[in-house]
Amino acid sequence: MKLNTFNIPYLTDERLSYAAEYLKDKGYTYADDLSQADFVILPIPAKDYMFDGLEGKAVFYGMGNHRGFDYNKIKSFLLENAFLTSEGAIALYKENSNMSIYNSKVLITGYGRIGQALHRALAALGADVTICSRSKESTALSVYNGARHITFDELSIKNNYDIVFNTVPHIVFTKAELDALDSNATLIDLASFPGGVDTLYAKSKGVKLIDGRKLPSRYSEKSAGYLIGKTIHQIIKEDFS
Repeated sequence: MKLNTFNIPYLTDERLSYAAEYLKDKGYTYADDLSQADFVILPIPAKDYMFDGLEGKAVFYGMGNHRGFDYNKIKSFLLENAFLTSEGAIALYKENSNMSIYNSKVLITGYGRIGQALHRALAALGADVTICSRSKESTALSVYNGARHITFDELSIKNNYDIVFNTVPHIVFTKAELDALDSNATLIDLASFPGGVDTLYAKSKGVKLIDGRKLPSRYSEKSAGYLIGKTIHQIIKEDFS
């Protein structure tokens, strides 16, 4: 089965407009009529109802366990998306602070792809980076990469971090951890819903909490869209050629 024409039924995600631009540059044709399309592109995250009426078509989507091809599970996509996310996280901090990253004390909770990419970018800007993670492997890797390391139990001990980036997608900053934060610290939650912070207590305590979800599309929609298009093009070359 050869894939030449495509359609994007839901264009509420601006990234998909740029994905279409990338694919057209690669020789694919956009079909205004969905029935004439060989394949369909859905956003991140793809909702169940979006798959209705797409039987018989190749479907490319982001996040979930549906029929088709989840570009959000491709390793190259995840790696490049982590770099874009880390860049967006730094831009978000700079947009909400009058302090430099250089010489700042930064804590990153979680050391997956985004945590590692963020560590690399922050270290290059001269930050003093500490990583908080669970596994022996992430502990060894973070230290090898030049960071300090603490455990999650240590988050409830009084600290003096200037900036905290959370990448863990479940609540790790409860009352004890938030009470331990420096009163001037900025906490940026990059984790997907429900996030990693008890937002009600953070607000009641006056913590400077910034919602960092929906990165990198908030700052790099074109780059993020091109990455989706590039990943879909790679899948088609590998599976449909």
